[in-house]
This record gives sequence, structure tokens and C-alpha cells, in this order.
Amino acid sequence: MNKQKSTRKTVKNKSTKRYNEIIDAAAKVFRERGYKEATLEDIANEVGMLKGSLYYYINKKEELLYAVVERPLSEMTESLKQIVEASYTPTIKLEKALQNHINAFDRYQSELFVWISIEWFKSEFGGEIATLGDEYDRLFRKIIIDGVEKKEFRSDLDTKLMTFAIFGVYNYLQRWYSPNNGYSLEEISVQFNQFVQQAVWDKVLICSENKPSS
Repeated sequence: MNKQKSTRKTVKNKSTKRYNEIIDAAAKVFRERGYKEATLEDIANEVGMLKGSLYYYINKKEELLYAVVERPLSEMTESLKQIVEASYTPTIKLEKALQNHINAFDRYQSELFVWISIEWFKSEFGGEIATLGDEYDRLFRKIIIDGVEKKEFRSDLDTKLMTFAIFGVYNYLQRWYSPNNGYSLEEISVQFNQFVQQAVWDKVLICSENKPSS
């Protein structure tokens, strides 16, 4: 994908506590109302400030969308990069990469919901957001490729499809997870990790003699 040239202005006061509170509020409002329906007034009310005061920190709503998604993706990607570059075996790298995904979900549930909703796709900064996601995808897939090449994972794996499948399982947490649904994130992490490890390790052979009789 060609990188879209950024048109974002340099925003002052990004390191302040108030700015981070605004991003937190934007993530919450975008999740609850949807990006298109959410207004700067909604976000200002969530923070407890006047709408006009937001312009001290941002120029327009699109910048908040980028900031909401960029924060978790950048942290996830940086952590994943360190895992990929470490001297672990592919199996250990995969385990740590899966835990990295769960950890990010624990910290940034609303932000990742906004990312997965794909409402950003046609936004002004959609190309930049897509580039962030592409890098995360590339690093994750590198672990799968490495595992296949080192014969730790199944030789018949389609690494692209397996990466999509893993993201499908983990990202769908956004749709159903709640602290009150009877499962802790630790329990979910263990079960999901076992599920993925079995998928990449075990090769199921379907032979004519063990097919179920019709």
C-alpha cells in the first residue's frame, strides 16, 4: 500500500495529562457512539471541558481518531518488534506475541474496538492508520514463517491465512468480552494460546480408511 502523505499539523501539548485524558475520552465516545456520530462536543463533555478548549490540543476530530488508534498500535508493534528480534524459538515468540495482543487488549479495549471497527478506513488519515496495521501484520507473520522454515510449525501452513485466523480469534474479543462474563483475561489467554499452538503444530491427515462412514 502506498503511504499517504500526512496532512496532520504538529499538535502542541501532546505530552500533557489533559491531552491523554482527551484521547481516553475520545476512545470511549467513539466506541459508544461510533466515530461518524460522535461530536467534539460529546468528547468535551466526557472530559468535562468546553468544546472550544479542545482546539488548544487538536485541530479537528480526525486527529483524535488517529491518536486513539495510533497509541495502542504503536505500543503493540514496538513490543512485537522486540519479540521478533529476540533469540527465542518461533514457538516461544508466538506465545509471547499472543500475550502481547492480550495485554494490549487489557490496556486499550476501547481504542482497539475503534481500530477493528474499520471506521477509520475512509478517514483523512486512513492510509497512515493502515500502514501501522500493516507493520504489525508483517511482524506477526514473520514469526509464523520462521516457525515453518525451522520446522517447528506445520509445513503446509499458509502463513498469511494463519495470521488472519489468529487475528480473527483474538480481535473478536472486542465483540463479546466483559469482566462480568465469567472469564478472566488470563483464562482466555491460556485457552486461546493452546488453540493457536495446536493449529500450527498439529497436521491433521484425512485418509480414506478413517473417514466416517456415510
